[in-house]
Amino acid sequence: MVFLLGQAASSGQVDTVLQLPQVDVSATSLRRSPPGDFSQTFDSTTLQKNNTANLSDLLHGQGIFIKSYGLGSLATSSVRGGSAGQTAVLWNGFQIQSPMLGLLDLSLLPVSFADEISLRYGGNSSLWGSGAVGGVVSLENQPDFEKKISLRAESAAGSFGWFSEQLKLKLAGNRFASATRLFYLTAENDFPFRTASGQPERRQANAAQKQGGGMQEIYWRPSARQEFSLQTWLQTASREIPPTTTQAHSEADQSDEVWRTALHWKLAGSRWMLQARTAFFRETIRYRDEPTGIDARTRFWTSISEAEFQRQLGKAMSVQVGVNQTITRAFSKNYASLPVRNQSALFASWRIRQGAWSAQFNGRTEWVDGEVVPFTPSLGVERTLRNWLKISGKVSKSYRLPTLNDLHWQPGGQPDLLPENGWGEEVGAVFSFKKKHQAGSFTASVFNRHIKNWILWHPADGQPWWSASNIAEVWSRGIEQRFGWSWQRGFWQVKLNGGYDFIRSTNEKPLAVPKVEAGGQLIYVPEHQAFAQASVQFRDAEISYLHHFTGSVGTELGSLPAYQTGTLRLDYEAPFRHWQPRFFLTVENLWDETYRVIERRPMPGRYFRAGVSASFSKN
Repeated sequence: MVFLLGQAASSGQVDTVLQLPQVDVSATSLRRSPPGDFSQTFDSTTLQKNNTANLSDLLHGQGIFIKSYGLGSLATSSVRGGSAGQTAVLWNGFQIQSPMLGLLDLSLLPVSFADEISLRYGGNSSLWGSGAVGGVVSLENQPDFEKKISLRAESAAGSFGWFSEQLKLKLAGNRFASATRLFYLTAENDFPFRTASGQPERRQANAAQKQGGGMQEIYWRPSARQEFSLQTWLQTASREIPPTTTQAHSEADQSDEVWRTALHWKLAGSRWMLQARTAFFRETIRYRDEPTGIDARTRFWTSISEAEFQRQLGKAMSVQVGVNQTITRAFSKNYASLPVRNQSALFASWRIRQGAWSAQFNGRTEWVDGEVVPFTPSLGVERTLRNWLKISGKVSKSYRLPTLNDLHWQPGGQPDLLPENGWGEEVGAVFSFKKKHQAGSFTASVFNRHIKNWILWHPADGQPWWSASNIAEVWSRGIEQRFGWSWQRGFWQVKLNGGYDFIRSTNEKPLAVPKVEAGGQLIYVPEHQAFAQASVQFRDAEISYLHHFTGSVGTELGSLPAYQTGTLRLDYEAPFRHWQPRFFLTVENLWDETYRVIERRPMPGRYFRAGVSASFSKN
């Protein structure tokens, strides 16, 4: 698949309100595709091939470093050398990270629950608030008012007891649309591994998991200018937590329950758009370990309300203003009192286009429990120099609020913590061409970011527990490159794409505990990453190969060596009247590489997955 990175921000497309006389009540564009962003959108073909995958698998396949604790276990991201809590995850415009932990387990987000997934690199706190420091991952559900019924069902099985089922049903008319999504996943994850070369083979134990969930979407257009939508997302997960390579056994397990619901209203005029939305999230985590007597329950609920107004000023300018109100309450026996966080925000954007130039200024002011967060601005610009060359630049301020655990967890929480904050800059260029039978692109982006008051948990002097402190200052810089090429003639199609990232993310202040030298690379942040994918398709059959290289990383105990993995995939589609059956087979870790992403957490060797899906569509 050829990805034209940065095209979302540099395609030169007009704003939604200019696409007249037809009124399109889709989401406003000023916050979703600002100029200057280095971004990537995964198309429907990519999402379809990853229908049984989770979000961590999808991002890893496109060069994002995923900190995985093993097959079926916790998985978080590091974008541009940032921490897991410095990537904001959005669902239809709402942040869904845990306010207690500040992050999200990406292995619990099924790809099948989104119609479009995009990744925007760099600071976007001026648009989306706290946490949007390293990047923003956005999951979108889109209505389809084409009058038809469509059904897609998929079953897959694989090594180590892995089994997955997916179902998606869509019903639509002129004014009404509905989508129902269901998924179920179970796995034993009992793969064999060795702790070191020459050591006896062991088998992963206490690693089984079960996940299941559903999403219901309802869309209603009472008129051509107005749209209502309601989405509800319910999901449960039960996972055993395997022992580390230094433990004899483990009996720990964790269960997660998630309920997310959101209501949207949009009204569009000929030169303006107004939208309001509200959401309510509730999540519960229960961790148990019988031998140690631990039975810990934590939960939180979050209420979010937001309103936006966008106005077109002539042909060259657009403005947008909005307000956000977020209230969160968390519950844990490790809190001395039950904390409530009250956040209010005012944000605005102004975009101008003049010839080949476009620029956008964004600003956000926020109040958290009565305290003012410093004004957060950003400015992005881009210019089309030739029909094959576009350049862009961006300056932004970013911040991340301390989590509720950082502030209130006992012992170790510190109520006087300051938000992480800092400035970032980036410049980029997109080269592209298109000929009769082929097309290609190359994108490069150079970035620089300083974050102060970085929050770390560390052993406190004279205390047997760890505490949170603003003790780090981190400088992240590097270059990201992506390329894509495709050739098509007759029934043949060949595609190549890949990328290389060089990222230095260093702590600029020496620390005694934990022991960190000034200028040393952050742990679990590789300096070098590369991936390349090639596919050949003839008629309805396709074969593809994906290769990954991940450089060495530092850990609390030393370092982990670099490793390379490969994935081979075969697809075959056999259209039959209204049905479109598809068969696939994948071989993961094709070269049977022995590696670890996290210290003391083994990863599986070569394993297989195969499945069949059937799509039905009829007016």
